[in-house]
Parts: sequence; structure tokens; C-alpha cells
Amino acid sequence: MNRINRKQLILKKLQTTSTCSISTLAEELHVSSMTIRRDINALESNGIVTLENGFVFLNSGSLFEYSISQKQTIYLEEKKRIAKKALEFINDGDSIFLDAGTTSNQLASLLSSKNNVFVLTHSLLVANSVANMNNIRIVMCPGEFRQASSAYMGPLTNEFVSQFQIDTLFLGVDGITLENGVSVPDIIDGFTKKCLLQNAKKVICIADSSKFGNNLLYGIAPLSKIDLIITDSNLDKKTFDLFTKNHISIITV
Repeated sequence: MNRINRKQLILKKLQTTSTCSISTLAEELHVSSMTIRRDINALESNGIVTLENGFVFLNSGSLFEYSISQKQTIYLEEKKRIAKKALEFINDGDSIFLDAGTTSNQLASLLSSKNNVFVLTHSLLVANSVANMNNIRIVMCPGEFRQASSAYMGPLTNEFVSQFQIDTLFLGVDGITLENGVSVPDIIDGFTKKCLLQNAKKVICIADSSKFGNNLLYGIAPLSKIDLIITDSNLDKKTFDLFTKNHISIITV
């Protein structure tokens, strides 16, 4: 198992338990404690975890956010399944907005199977994925570049998107709770997403199950403003049942 795969498994473990010992991680991943410690030191240098007295703690405050390179490797298979399901909600001739995010980028990579789809985006990842698709029309939004999102956002972006009427917004978020809706750790990113919601006929939130239970700094909208949530099958049954009981449309894949 290479270092990238080990880091992914470490993060998945911590997403579930919040904390774990070095010795337990070494035993479960079948490597030495020294190897695990090197992996943890790399994650700690990026502000993702804290190592203290032989235990690893996941940093999870309201401002916490993975870097874009880390987001591209975490929950990759789950994001691919979500994207494949989301593709079913795009028809030939639709106008869509693909929000910044690695799940949106997975969806963008599948658009070659569609015809005459108009894609509006502020994501560099999305733009690069569809740039050579002859069947796709793409408009890139202007704005100030945010490295953590690999996307343009801010007042210029908000003004630009207000000129368009979008059939479907595929929204990416970092936090989903029943009480507080969808949220992100960055104010500028959050306000741009809020502007997108105002210009979309339908809003589909595409987010892996690790986003549930997170309540981050900037609240974008209550769940009543979201038409559908597509997530992965790792979402626990209690949460799924609670959402459906409260009339929130949610699909797991």
C-alpha cells in the first residue's frame, strides 16, 4: 500500500472515530508505527490532524478545510458514484452550473455522453475537464482566484452569474446538517454559492457522506432550498432516516 492510500485510510478512520492511536493505525494498516508516524507528520504539517502523546486527532473546527489536492484523493470512489448518479439528472440541451469541488469535477468528466449542454462554471478543474468536449458549450466565470477551491469567486463572479438563468445547479458543500442546512468554511465562497442558488431552477447538492454532521462558518441555505441531495451509501441509516422523515429528498449510491 502506498503513502497516498494510507493517508486516505487514516483520514477515513478519523472521520469515523475523531481520534486513534498510532499503534492501532499501524496494526490495521499492517505497517510499522514509524511508517504511520511519517504519514501523520505529513498530515499534521498541512493542518489536517494533531498528534499528541501517541494519539492522532482530526482537526474539525468551523474554519477547517482540506486543500484541493487532498480533496482530489479523499473518498474518490464515492465521488465517482455520486457523479454517475448526478449525470442522470442532466438532459441534452440543458443549462447547468457546476460548482467548485472535486465531486463536480467527476461529474464534468462524464459529460461527453451528453449533447448540446451549456456549462457555466467558476471551477478551473471543471473547465479543464470539459475543454476538449465538442458537444459541450462552456462559459467560465470571472472573479478572484481562491486556491483552496481552485475556482474564481467574489463580487465579480456574483455579478456575472446573476445574468444567467440556470436549469440545474450542482452544488458542492463542506457541511450538511438538518438544523442548519448546507455550509462552507469560507465567507466569500459561501456568498457566491448563495448567489448561485438564487439563479437556479433546480438545486442538486452532490456531497459525500463525510460532509454530514458538519456545521461550518458560513451557512448557505436551509435544506428546504435544496431539491435533492446525492451522497454515497456510507451515510449511516439513522441520518438517512432522519432526513427522509423530515421530507428531505436524498439518494445514496
